[in-house]
Amino acid sequence: MRHSSRFVRALVLTATGGLALTGIAPPGATAATAGSAPQSVIVVLADQLLGAPPTKAEAAGRRAKATQEQESVLAKLTGAAPAAVRHFALGNAFAATVTPAQATQLAQDPAVAQVLPDSEVTLPSPASAPASGAAPKASGRAEPATPDATCPSDPAKPLLEPEALTSIHANSTDGSNSAAELADGSGVKVGFLADDMDPDYADFIRPDGSHVFSDFKDFSGDGPGATDSGAEAFGDASSIAAQGVVVHDLSKFVNEKHPLPTGCTVVVKGVSPGASLVGLNVFGSTATNSAVLQAIDYAVTVDHVDVLNESLGLNQYPDASSRNLFQVFNDQAVAAGVTVTASSGDAGTTSTIGSPATDPLVISAGATTDNRLYAQTGYAAFPFSNGKWANDNISALSSSGITQNGRTIDLVAPGEGNWADCAPAYDECRDFKTVPQPTDLESFGGTSESAPLTAGVAALVIQAYRQSHHGASPTPAQVKQLITGTARDLGLPADEQGSGLLDARAAVEAALTSPGAAGAPAGVSSNITVSAGQLTLEGAPGSTRHAKVNVTNVGSKPLTVTAGTRSFEPIGTQTQTTAFDSTKLPTFPYYDGTDWAYRKVTFTVPDGAQRLLARMAWQGSPKTVDGQPVTPVVRLTLLAPDGTFVANSRPQGGAATANYANVDLARPAAGKWTAVLYSESGPSGYTGDIQLATTVQRAVPEGQVTPPVLQLRPGQTKPVQAALQTPATGGDADYSIVLGSSDGHQTTVSAVLRALIPTKNGSGTFGGTITGGNARAVSPAQTFSYEFDVPRGKRDLDVAARLRDAGTLVDGVLVDPNGELADVNSNAYPDAAGKFTQGTGLQLTDANPVPGRWHLVLVVQNPVTGKEIEQPFTGTVGFDRVAVRAPALPASASVKLPAGKPVTVPVTVRNTGVEPLALGVDPRTNAQQTLQPQPVGGSSEVDLPELNANAPVYSVPPDTSRLTVATSSTLPAQVELQSSAAGIDVLGDLKAAQAGSTVSVASIGEKSGSVTKGI
Repeated sequence: MRHSSRFVRALVLTATGGLALTGIAPPGATAATAGSAPQSVIVVLADQLLGAPPTKAEAAGRRAKATQEQESVLAKLTGAAPAAVRHFALGNAFAATVTPAQATQLAQDPAVAQVLPDSEVTLPSPASAPASGAAPKASGRAEPATPDATCPSDPAKPLLEPEALTSIHANSTDGSNSAAELADGSGVKVGFLADDMDPDYADFIRPDGSHVFSDFKDFSGDGPGATDSGAEAFGDASSIAAQGVVVHDLSKFVNEKHPLPTGCTVVVKGVSPGASLVGLNVFGSTATNSAVLQAIDYAVTVDHVDVLNESLGLNQYPDASSRNLFQVFNDQAVAAGVTVTASSGDAGTTSTIGSPATDPLVISAGATTDNRLYAQTGYAAFPFSNGKWANDNISALSSSGITQNGRTIDLVAPGEGNWADCAPAYDECRDFKTVPQPTDLESFGGTSESAPLTAGVAALVIQAYRQSHHGASPTPAQVKQLITGTARDLGLPADEQGSGLLDARAAVEAALTSPGAAGAPAGVSSNITVSAGQLTLEGAPGSTRHAKVNVTNVGSKPLTVTAGTRSFEPIGTQTQTTAFDSTKLPTFPYYDGTDWAYRKVTFTVPDGAQRLLARMAWQGSPKTVDGQPVTPVVRLTLLAPDGTFVANSRPQGGAATANYANVDLARPAAGKWTAVLYSESGPSGYTGDIQLATTVQRAVPEGQVTPPVLQLRPGQTKPVQAALQTPATGGDADYSIVLGSSDGHQTTVSAVLRALIPTKNGSGTFGGTITGGNARAVSPAQTFSYEFDVPRGKRDLDVAARLRDAGTLVDGVLVDPNGELADVNSNAYPDAAGKFTQGTGLQLTDANPVPGRWHLVLVVQNPVTGKEIEQPFTGTVGFDRVAVRAPALPASASVKLPAGKPVTVPVTVRNTGVEPLALGVDPRTNAQQTLQPQPVGGSSEVDLPELNANAPVYSVPPDTSRLTVATSSTLPAQVELQSSAAGIDVLGDLKAAQAGSTVSVASIGEKSGSVTKGI
């Protein structure tokens, strides 16, 4: 897993794809004040480098390009050289001290958008100044919650942030029960993998002067003083254990076009402020997978953490493997008693869950919505609302769906629209001003927030369990059971919500009263837990599968529990096509001050609807604007009939368009809804048709559960039997087993039903529907996973998929029973001239396939074409269809060939597949031999640290039974061997390298079958 593959927080601090600034000073305008004294100014360039988005992967190139352009502007100035020049890259701007004449020159330069005075930033301060270097401290309790309040009525009583605390019942501002009344995480140590930060920041110092961080260790190679990032680490640490002592004034943070009153104060507090933190920096510029493994090893064996959070991930194939050492190390951590929480990813709900969240032993967290931050900042077209907002829907960015092995996420937690601490010295700690300035606060979200919130609740559960069980610690499996079993049902599909929304109060109550407890505080509710948070049931198409779930009353009083199932059926769909012209439509100021064009459309939701799914498609074809490549992005915001802000799409590609968006809501109000469609104003925005489809559904039972009602005494366990049917053709379906208790809590068990592609009689079919994704970098738009059986004795395996739209790029991955990649291909193929063309067919083939259970994964790449909202496809699995003839080839020992004379043998191949084939000939003898492969790329000698720029790349031929890489180095090092799709990732012995060994060996082999061929 390379550094660029991590899932970062959702709400970026700049406009996606760079800043498109407004308020350009007209030619001849004097931006500086009169007089001859030098002036400090900030100069914003017109070119905001849309082709080099401000992502981690593009950071170095963007900084170099920005500096070059800024130096070019400075070189034009006459007179003495400007002083105190500081270059910025997040926005293409620089600060300098110039003469009034130079300020005028800058304002008249066509390469300059604005010349602004460089004003001193005034940070919020309490009545008495804090000690040198300290941050302002909260002097009073957080203000009691007022519905739809964005600022406190009394600045001395700041709002409690993040809003997530109240959404998951971790804290309360309205007097309702919360986990904070029962536990604060004291005595529990939580580690997290992230980037660099300041562990001595004021909000990580307790009121008694003790430090929240017990350790902070750098594994990135950048050293402990790096300040080039920080957002992930500050966000994780804030979510888990911020103290809520630093007062932030949002009026200093928001954009000038979305002002808030001075004294709009907030404090940031973690879910478990009593916990101790261990920070593990693994995201530096030289970070490697080995660094991640070392960090996990260190957290478990040196710091002895109780909980480890991993807000990172990668989509790999296969997505779970005993030969992926990341999963192996996590499983070893769990075996050592560590609860591991992982973010599912930010690539959307279309089956994009990344590893390590695919590991069944970790707690995987998707994301829900909190929308107060949008009200405070003007994000997501919030100003079109009535000023009110709704929470607790699935975030459009949340990676969910179904994994390659038929699992889904475990639960969801807030991951959209929340605040976290930050420190101005760090590059990613910037406000929403037109020219972003250093700040002590950040907008934080994505499943990168959901996971540490879950880790914080795990700390509460561990403390509460120890408190009531004579100091004994729960196992990671018990922690997972207590958290998922008490999650709150949101009424949405199982493959989006898992068990439901994280509920800190219920989880802590369950820990306090679970069997073996010595007693619990008064006023604690009784809860249930289940033996499994999710089920995977496989069988022939249309077959009924049976499963059992044990339900336990972990409370202190008797409970009545009802059991049922839930699926959804359509009520109706409204489809409309709307013309959009970003150069002519009215505009509104976005959260960062840029102008966006918008159009409103309406649709109707009838009475009785329990789910609203809005989907949007557009054709954001690439174009060039002012010499920069642009792929226009369109966003979608939904307003309820009364004007309440409910949800928005969350494109994740920066300047790269997805051409598709979706928003999913539970229990939509009946009446006329408004959809706000918006894109950047001017030629960089979208012009063309937008398709919008709004589907409403009702919940219906699926299959059968027995018994429908259980009576459970405290500590008693009873089974619930479920009978559910697999889909009619090869593929997946998901249902919820819904459990409600008489203490008022409702949770669910996710059930994934997988129909095997039927191959018993020689050929089977499968299908699906392509929609699209959200353009998240290095993530798929959508995936589809299938399984089928290969009988013994087959000569070849042949898989074909047929698409409707050749413009959609789809990769196919065949995984054999050993977990090796048997074939990887796409619907793009080379023509006779070597130019790639995309077609409507995709073909996969393997010779002499290993008998057993196989996996097929179809990976839809971003972006889809946007020509349609959905695209059905079909496919077949067959055997022995390869047609190759070489009748002149000697096939008998009785045939004698003259020595020393070449023999030409014609080979005839007939393509029986669905796409053109590129063929190669690889003559072999029958003897097995060991070969020394030569790198096809990179070099066999590299400098350490190795940054993947010169790593040796090998092409492994078919029918290879073992591949070994051995290295020797001048310093202790660990070699890593990774398959092309990253599903197999093995490394040399970490302990040997730590002990000083300069030799490292990594190997992959199969006793039967072959190792993954290709790169």
